[in-house]
Amino acid sequence: MITAESTIKYYTIAGYFEMEDASEVRHEFHDGTLKEMAGGILPHNVIKLRLAGKLDQTLEKMKTPHMALNSDTKVRIEAHNRFIYPDVIISDGTPEYYTTPEGKLRRDTIVNPMVVIEVLSEDTRSFDKGEKYELYCTVPGFREYILVEPEAVWAKTYFLQEPENNLWRHEILTDRNADLVIHSLDLKIPLNDLYAALEKLPK
Repeated sequence: MITAESTIKYYTIAGYFEMEDASEVRHEFHDGTLKEMAGGILPHNVIKLRLAGKLDQTLEKMKTPHMALNSDTKVRIEAHNRFIYPDVIISDGTPEYYTTPEGKLRRDTIVNPMVVIEVLSEDTRSFDKGEKYELYCTVPGFREYILVEPEAVWAKTYFLQEPENNLWRHEILTDRNADLVIHSLDLKIPLNDLYAALEKLPK
């Protein structure tokens, strides 16, 4: 008898990168198994693009080594043997590339995310609101996790307020006139600037 479990294909890290480099569809790597990444609806993509652009402009003005990176960049979570595609990343200083067990430098994958922003979708909402935060917390230097709804004014921020005590705090925003604060870098993005981009889309 062939069970569902026995038909699952498991990949090595080398096998994953070989397959991913040749694939037209992106996949996350979860300790040997792969998860295909679905495309986002327009509101999701608009919010994601606006966030990345605003952060890039702000960080450029701050003349900081931190960089805003988009969803083409993978994050390595060493403690759980994962490679994940966040929607938006801010690196902890200059981005640091991942080196494979074979010694190959992967310039599409970083190991030092400081801030991760996920724009929620039907396919990923449960994972983004649950296990994913716990996975990121195992990455050294990780300081902030932000969730944003693309079709309603809602954002939730988890931030490491006291690193020495591993004390995390969270806040929820539902007022369009409020600022989304990136506590790790003391910068603000007006929520109105994000959601105003949706007004160009058909109702």
